[in-house]
Amino acid sequence: MYKLLKDNILNLIVLVLIVVVLLQRCGGGDGTTDVPKVEIDTVWVVKESTVYSKPQIIETIPVDVSRETIIKEYLPDTNYNALLKQYESVVNELLAKNIQRDSISVDSIGYVKITDTVQKNMVVGRSTQVNVKYPIIKETITLPPVKTTQVYLGGQVSGNTTDLINGINGGLLLKNKKDQIYGATIGISTSGQVSYGLQSYWKIKLKK
Repeated sequence: MYKLLKDNILNLIVLVLIVVVLLQRCGGGDGTTDVPKVEIDTVWVVKESTVYSKPQIIETIPVDVSRETIIKEYLPDTNYNALLKQYESVVNELLAKNIQRDSISVDSIGYVKITDTVQKNMVVGRSTQVNVKYPIIKETITLPPVKTTQVYLGGQVSGNTTDLINGINGGLLLKNKKDQIYGATIGISTSGQVSYGLQSYWKIKLKK
């Protein structure tokens, strides 16, 4: 074996030089042939709630009850029976609970219903009913794996129907970032004959 290697040292040097050239020329590429995968999912959220509250008085503005400014229907009647009816009417009006309701739309996503209870000239109770539907958009970005230059070293034992083993081969494969494969092989047969070769492969994209 030593004698074979010594006799074929020139072939080995040529093979090494070829591999070096391949490594220099085929190691390029930026690994960006694949694009990120973007998935967008929209989830609609429905929110319904009812809140009860009691507004607080922040200011009281007194009214001028002089005969010049007071509304005519509230002027005290000089007749007692008529005055009593006036009083009862004012009491009923003041103590009665008036329930008022309004609906406010929130753009196109829903509405808010407001219900107020008014007594003694004050809002004594309030409820707010909310019914809205809004989207939550979730975007998922999956980055492709970063491609790198890869080198493979391997060997092969060959034979035929006459000789179970008639040769030994060694090889070096280089796969660059563009998924292109280049290789160089060298082999020695049992008769002492040395062979070598070059290989090149390109990736074929098949339709799914």
